[in-house]
Amino acid sequence: MIDTNKDFAFASGGILWKVFDRGKFEAQTLRFKLSIVIGLMLACWLPLALLSLYRFGAHSFYLLFVHDIATHVRFLFVLPILIFARRSFNKSFNNMLGYLHETRIIDQDNTSALDKVLRWLLKWRNSNIVDAVLLILVYSAFFYQENNLVNSVSSYAPWHSYKDNLTTAGWWYVLFSLPILQLLLFRWLYTILLWIMFLWKISRIKLHLSALHPDGMGGLGFMKYTQISFFPVALAIASLAAGMTNNSMIFSGTSIMEYKVLIVSVLVFVLLLFILPLLIFLPLLASIKRKFFFQYGLESWPIARQYEKELKDYLETGEEKPDASWHVDLIGSFEKVSNMKIVLIDRSTLVAFVAAVVLPFLPVFAQQLPLKDLFFSLIGKVLG
Repeated sequence: MIDTNKDFAFASGGILWKVFDRGKFEAQTLRFKLSIVIGLMLACWLPLALLSLYRFGAHSFYLLFVHDIATHVRFLFVLPILIFARRSFNKSFNNMLGYLHETRIIDQDNTSALDKVLRWLLKWRNSNIVDAVLLILVYSAFFYQENNLVNSVSSYAPWHSYKDNLTTAGWWYVLFSLPILQLLLFRWLYTILLWIMFLWKISRIKLHLSALHPDGMGGLGFMKYTQISFFPVALAIASLAAGMTNNSMIFSGTSIMEYKVLIVSVLVFVLLLFILPLLIFLPLLASIKRKFFFQYGLESWPIARQYEKELKDYLETGEEKPDASWHVDLIGSFEKVSNMKIVLIDRSTLVAFVAAVVLPFLPVFAQQLPLKDLFFSLIGKVLG
């Protein structure tokens, strides 16, 4: 039996996480963690800056590298987010496991089924085969990327090549910096896949749920908070798209309005990736709702018949008025069952992931809609 009271690090495994865990990264002080993460950020970003400055000179360095917002976003913003997001998700997952046991949704009747799922999860979380596949995927992508038209346009890291040849900074970028980021990103995508499979396997367990639970979701309402803990990952993915959009606008002189389809596509992708998994419980919750509706309906008939008889006797004789409090309770129970939601998605979940997409694009919009002009325009409308 797996001890769920210990730290069950869901978002672990992978080459980079194994290196971090070997040094007991999560157990270190915040100052130590920050120094390690800042060191990794600088190892990815600083050589690109220094080598580009050496190769192009101050003027071209300013035009090509300083203006390359996408590169700064990748290594100075997205990289640390993907690293620190692991702790928040693992903590949320541990809380979820504890809650399942504390509420007896998982008890002695179904704990063996949960243990089986967790053993499956441990196997695939720590799979060396998956690590090898991701590593091959990252470095084989190098050959594809350098022959891809995306990399030939001026908006994609314009400093990384010169006259169709990689610069020294470009070599550092494709052999070290970019693979580090891609390993983290691909590992998170794999973790999300494991999470979806985990939810599906959990939904197949005979969970002890109730349509009368006050959360209106059969007692599984807490699951949405574990899902929301993916917010930093969603923010990172959207930030990568926003950075590339920003580059295209700067180097190609295009308008933000030309990227409406891209922005909507990112929003749809994030919602599908981080919201859709909650629909896995829809069949289970629908069956719970149907079960309790018919159960209470069947058990209520004898009580209803008895009440009808007592009420009839009272009307005929005027003696001993029947107690109707049970009737009020029964109506309340039926209303609770009838109003039970079979979808674990609510407004707060939607708002969180929509915000994860919108926030990175706000600075992009601000370039073509200066905040100062917008502010004074709003003030003028209010005062006018």
